[in-house]
Amino acid sequence: MVEILCPHCDAEIELDDDAYGEFSCPVCDGEFEWGEAPKAVRKSTTEPMSGIVALSHALHGAGALMLIIGLFASWITLGGFIEITPFGIRASLFGYSESVGWFSMFGEPEGGLIAITGIFFMILTLVAVISQITHVAFRVMLHMMDSGNLDISMEMAYRAYHYRWHTSLIPLICAIAGYVFVLIGILIMLGLEAGFPWPSFFTIALFGILGSQFYMINQELMNE
Repeated sequence: MVEILCPHCDAEIELDDDAYGEFSCPVCDGEFEWGEAPKAVRKSTTEPMSGIVALSHALHGAGALMLIIGLFASWITLGGFIEITPFGIRASLFGYSESVGWFSMFGEPEGGLIAITGIFFMILTLVAVISQITHVAFRVMLHMMDSGNLDISMEMAYRAYHYRWHTSLIPLICAIAGYVFVLIGILIMLGLEAGFPWPSFFTIALFGILGSQFYMINQELMNE
């Protein structure tokens, strides 16, 4: 119970703790309002997450992490001591390492072609990273909207839903295209004199994850 004073005659009135609405004073018959209507609890209509959706979430998250790491990781190994990264060539031998960026190779003899292919590799890798992060952001946005924790415009919701397939495919295409570009540049400029340019374990794992996530997004869309 709660005790209040009548706003008309200052008489003490007892009301229930959760009382609300219009009341009449038992002393002066004056009417007054008290309390607030209880707020409706919003119930989530989200269905339990399926195994396909959960696996797709995990793969796309792993793909984003791998691509971010891939900005600095070795994609191709050459001769056991030369590594190709999105931003240039890194050589390590007997504990010493040295890096050369793609733009700085334009001034070197016969370095123009490999520099051009390397720059394409760098740009395509950046596009893959941006597209992958966009896809993950779309997923988080749609999940929060379905659970009632986020209100967004219908236009934004449509974009997030409609472009999931595209933002899942673009990282796979860009990653493979960038790898092929720089591989062609290496083979044309250096041939096989320094050894065959093998993909690193990171590159194989990355392609596997990106390919798996694209497969899973197609499974998601088929089940919707």
